[in-house]
Amino acid sequence: MTTPPVHWDPISQRLWQAVRNGGPLDLTAASPDGTTQDPSSMSQEVPAEVIATLLLQPPAPEPGAVSRLQLIGAHITGRLQLHYAAVEIPFSLLECRFDEPVELADASLRAVDFTGCRIPRLSADRLRVDGDLTLDQLVSGGVDLFGAQIRGDLWLTSARITGNGSGFAVNGPQLRVEGGLYAHSAHVTGGLNLWGAQAFTIELTQARLSGEEEHPAFRADGLHLVQDLVCSDLLVNGGGIRLFGATIGGQCWLARADIRSTTGWAVSAPTLTVGGGLYADGLTVGGGFNLFGAVIGESIELTASTLLPYHQCALRAPGARVEANITLDNATRVAGTIDLTRAEVKGTLSLIGTTFAEEATVALHHAALGALHLESLTAPPATIDLSAATIVSITDAADSWPAQIALTALTYQALHPVMPAAHRLAWLQRGMDYHPQPYEQLAAYYRQLGHDDDARTVLLARHRQRRRSQPRLARLWGYIEDATVGYGYRPGRALIWLLALIAVTAIAFSATPPRPAQAHGPSFQPVVFALDLILPVLDLGQEKAFTPVDSTAWIAWISSLSGWLLGTTVITSLTRRLTRS
Repeated sequence: MTTPPVHWDPISQRLWQAVRNGGPLDLTAASPDGTTQDPSSMSQEVPAEVIATLLLQPPAPEPGAVSRLQLIGAHITGRLQLHYAAVEIPFSLLECRFDEPVELADASLRAVDFTGCRIPRLSADRLRVDGDLTLDQLVSGGVDLFGAQIRGDLWLTSARITGNGSGFAVNGPQLRVEGGLYAHSAHVTGGLNLWGAQAFTIELTQARLSGEEEHPAFRADGLHLVQDLVCSDLLVNGGGIRLFGATIGGQCWLARADIRSTTGWAVSAPTLTVGGGLYADGLTVGGGFNLFGAVIGESIELTASTLLPYHQCALRAPGARVEANITLDNATRVAGTIDLTRAEVKGTLSLIGTTFAEEATVALHHAALGALHLESLTAPPATIDLSAATIVSITDAADSWPAQIALTALTYQALHPVMPAAHRLAWLQRGMDYHPQPYEQLAAYYRQLGHDDDARTVLLARHRQRRRSQPRLARLWGYIEDATVGYGYRPGRALIWLLALIAVTAIAFSATPPRPAQAHGPSFQPVVFALDLILPVLDLGQEKAFTPVDSTAWIAWISSLSGWLLGTTVITSLTRRLTRS
């Protein structure tokens, strides 16, 4: 096209000349005081057909110029249709107002800029852009980017996109962006769909997203990012975030975000993979955080956060693997269950200064932790399940223990601080059911420290706890063992009982001596007679030489029977003491 068509209006002819020169055509109306007016009040109209013609058949550039279409502040009438088109020159339509949707589906473009435009809808499915697609400050009723390929960056900074309720407001499944997707301060009402999308990085800082009842506010299942997902200060009002199976090569940032859902998980990210850490200091979740089976390359930080539950679960991460720490301290509020069943946390699970709701629980069944910190809790959880967990080090405080603690099959190497056995027994006695293993584990720990007395105290408590579930006769025998030798862990008591029994028996028979059984027998010795009567392994001749009379016969029988019972108990306790590991 060497000259503009003669039937074109003057503005269209000026635009033709601007494309040829490579310069902008600014149609922004100026008021008498020099300020710029709202584009909606302008009368400078440009037919969409003219723009399409200039893009598809651009005029030859002037010497030393590069053809480019730059139009500012126009009112574009008609429908701009470029689907399946191959446009060789970049174009910018800035602060323009479109009467009808823009059609870019299946087009091949160099670079596109719609900054500040008002477009009823931008249809760009399978669009291919060699450079950037810029939609900053766009006001639109929807953007379709299904399968689009952008070799540069996608810009949505401060965009205002409101869907019509029939689908996602920004619909970009399988979108490919070789650069980053930047949507700082964007407002998207009707949901952002990036299912199966790929990008170098995504930034949604200070963005505002809301979804419809049938879909989330931010859907990114299968998302693949080379670097970070940045959602700091993000506000999600309804619908929540879905990151099922997403892969984030760098960090995932949710600091100070406020994410809420009334129909499902606020953050649903099962099998999420993050190469770095998940950093969410000051996060508010209204509807639970689902990290089932997630793999986190560094730490999960939820410091000073608020976790409100979905179906009673505030943080769900069974089978998750975290290479460093999980931190829920510094006044983090938890109003439901923290489920880390079968999770592997190579660093520390920190619950320092955490506030739990009255019915909150912590489930660490079969979990593997490097360390557990349970201290300075403003309000402890109702229950913590440590059954079958493997924890290298546990640091806790008595005022932070829940009312119920499941300890069966728990194994650990260190407890901090080192408390006397009497204090630690209160910890064991909060167990939900009796099992000997927690007592044996604690006794072994005290032996490792060289605290044998504490170890014996723990094992004695184990027998006393077990006694409660035994039949009546077994309990009676247990009381005798406990009173006499402390189930073998207090053998010094046996000597006291024996001496007391010998003394009482000797005094009784000194007052009422027995009758000699033979005419020329030995003389009566009360103490020796008591020893011969009470100790069944001795034969000192006194018991055979004398026969108790009257009421002393009962004393003899009782002393003999007590001697047998006490002797059997002593032998049993000594055997246990000598053979226990």
